[in-house]
Amino acid sequence: MAHPLPPEQDPDAERTEVLDVREFAPPTEPPAERTLAFEPAPAPDPLPIRGAEPVGATWAAPRPTPAPDVARVDHRDTVEWALVEARANNRPLTDVGLLLLRVCSLPLVLRGLHKLVDFPGFVDTLRDNAFAAQAPELLGVLVVGGEIALPVLIAIGLATRVAGLLQATLMIGIFVFWTLAGAPLLDPVTGGLSGEPELLFAALALPLVFTGGGRAAIDRALTAAGRERRIARRVAKRLGE
Repeated sequence: MAHPLPPEQDPDAERTEVLDVREFAPPTEPPAERTLAFEPAPAPDPLPIRGAEPVGATWAAPRPTPAPDVARVDHRDTVEWALVEARANNRPLTDVGLLLLRVCSLPLVLRGLHKLVDFPGFVDTLRDNAFAAQAPELLGVLVVGGEIALPVLIAIGLATRVAGLLQATLMIGIFVFWTLAGAPLLDPVTGGLSGEPELLFAALALPLVFTGGGRAAIDRALTAAGRERRIARRVAKRLGE
């Protein structure tokens, strides 16, 4: 048997050293699991770390969603706004007030009936006035008929605007051409205006020229069809039809 070569000349010397190291390798069998005397608590979820988000992501802390500020939202072009506005502008109490205003003109009928009972004497009184002396019979008929018919038309709400305008014109004419023609502007007895009843009935009728009779009036039923046509035209114009 030949003498073995020294290690520096033996080509298998390096392999021999590697093979000899295997005895220091860890065991191939897994170690036995250790048993604990208690159950460990589950680890909490890791908190998100700011700066570790993907590219393009934004950091936003969870916040409660605030309620919308109703006062800052503009609802003027909505149907609900139009309905609420229409109800606010047409309250039942407004119609009750217009009804009371119309009924307050009825006492003027008593003045007309008083003149009608003694119509010849009323015509003779008109002849003493410089303005009415030109046609006392015609003016007498107009005054008596106006004081009887116009308050009734206003009270029932028939041709309210026209009747209100005629009654106001009649009362102002009587105040200017009759009352002031025979009395001073201020009554020396009461200290108020002369002919206050005429001014009062004119004041009761004049606002109805601008407001109409309201819903508690005959005009409301007679003009329902025309009012619906006007509303339809306005809605079509608003919608661009």
